[in-house]
Amino acid sequence: MRSTQLQWTDNNLHVYKWEPDEGEQAYGVMQIVHGSCEHANRYERFAHFLTERGWIVYASDLRGHGRSVSRKEDLGYFGERDGWNGMVEDLHQVTELIREEHPAMSIFLFGHSMGSFLARHYAIRFGSELAGLILSGTAHHDRISLQAGRLLANREIRRKGIKHRSMLLYKLTYAPFNKRFEPARSVQDWLSRDQAEVDLFLQDELCGFIFTAGGFRDMFDGLLFITDPAKIRLTPSHLPVYFISGQDDPVGRYGKMVQRAYDAYRKAGLSNIEMKLYDGMRHEILNEIGREEVYEDILRWMAKIRLVKPGA
Repeated sequence: MRSTQLQWTDNNLHVYKWEPDEGEQAYGVMQIVHGSCEHANRYERFAHFLTERGWIVYASDLRGHGRSVSRKEDLGYFGERDGWNGMVEDLHQVTELIREEHPAMSIFLFGHSMGSFLARHYAIRFGSELAGLILSGTAHHDRISLQAGRLLANREIRRKGIKHRSMLLYKLTYAPFNKRFEPARSVQDWLSRDQAEVDLFLQDELCGFIFTAGGFRDMFDGLLFITDPAKIRLTPSHLPVYFISGQDDPVGRYGKMVQRAYDAYRKAGLSNIEMKLYDGMRHEILNEIGREEVYEDILRWMAKIRLVKPGA
């Protein structure tokens, strides 16, 4: 596997690229969108699996994450205004790079957790450029709760500032995820049953931070956008979509909110959609016990879609 890293100076975006060894055939490209409070380099093992099987992988650190951040105090901060749309634009910039470097290749967009929410927004705006969409650890939230969350985030911004790290919003959003697994070994046990993987997350200084009030506001803005039925209908009806999640993932309410997302896409007129829930797995199915099954399922699905082009 060959690996390259790029740092764009205009927006400080850090991009990883993994490719098969020189001379080996490539079949397509996966663009990865990582989740909240983590970074793109955590997907290197999955990228290695894909490159060994003829796929090229790109992954960028989102705004406020990983090496796209020059100062630690900017972790979880996406910008003064319109940060969510800015992240979607950043992702499209990576897609344009892929198009320049591999103009004949099919592009599959893989989004995990918050990355799946960004990927859903991306598909509404730029879905015609994709061969397929893979949504890992996603959910479909109640819009009234999202509106309440946005109001609370805006109040936090007014009272404490846009870069205030909001423990209040953290306690209402992320903190409850671990409750089902108590008594727990750590506050991040909801991520995976694989204790070694949880420990790596806990030891990583670029993981597990708390969003700023502005970051929470931007995320609520994005979630309100992607749960609007009128917006979902703008997703190309021919786009293949694959929903995958752990059956014990609290983000998707143990499958219930994954099913709601699937149903929303079906209602919007998308017909080439599939869903699979993995028994016993928690939130990070790529870092779970038995992850090899997930890897193989994703590879098999992409190969199937590549052979039958969307819209054909």
